[in-house]
Amino acid sequence: MALPAASEPSPDSIARTGADLREGGLAILATDTVYGVAADIRRDDAVRALYEAKAKGTDEPLQLLFPADPAALAPYARLSPDAARLVDALGPGPWTIITPAAGGWSSPALAGGATVGVRMPPVATLQAVLAALGAPVAASSANRHGDPSPTTCTQALASLGERCAAAIDDGPTSHGLDSSVIDCSVTPPRILREGALPAATIAGHLGLADIEVVRRAGVQP
Repeated sequence: MALPAASEPSPDSIARTGADLREGGLAILATDTVYGVAADIRRDDAVRALYEAKAKGTDEPLQLLFPADPAALAPYARLSPDAARLVDALGPGPWTIITPAAGGWSSPALAGGATVGVRMPPVATLQAVLAALGAPVAASSANRHGDPSPTTCTQALASLGERCAAAIDDGPTSHGLDSSVIDCSVTPPRILREGALPAATIAGHLGLADIEVVRRAGVQP
C-alpha cells in the first residue's frame, strides 16, 4: 500500500477516514496520549491486519476506543463496580480500563480472553471519526511492536504509514505519554502501566491508600 498523505482535520477527511475504516482499512489517528492505529471492531480482517502491521502477537489484546459516552461501552464491556466508579469520576481521559467483556460479541482484538481494555479519548477529531464510522475501533499505538509510541503524525507515518489507508494529522498529542492501564477485572484493582494519569489520582478515586503499579510507561518490566 502506498504511504498515505496525512490529512488535516476537516469534515471531508473525517468522512473519508470513516469510510476507509468501514471498508477494512487501517487509520492513523491522534488520541490524547499518543498516535494510534485503528481498525473497525466489526471487521475481523481489519483487526488481524492491525496485528500484522504492528508485528504484534495475536495473543496480546488490543484496546477499544469509544465515543465519549459511557452508554456506548455496554455492548462490549461489563463494567465492574471499580471500573464504573473510575469511568464516572474521570470522564474521558488518558486511561485504559480493563474490565470483563460483555457477552454476545467476539473479536480477534480480545486475543481469546474474557476481558477488554476500554478507552474514551477526549479528542474531537477522533470522536468525529467514531461518529462517522458508527462503531468503536480496535486500536494500539501506531508503531511497530516494541518501538517507542509516536506522539506526532510524522512519527506514526514513518512507522506504519505504508500499512494504513488514512492518516489525520492533529498535531502533537496533548500528553505525549501512553495511557495509564488500570486492571479492574481483579480485586483490588492494579495499574499494569502507569502513564499519563498518575497512580495517586487513580488510587484516590478508588478510595485506596495505595495501589500496585506493575510498570511505568517507557520502562520495560
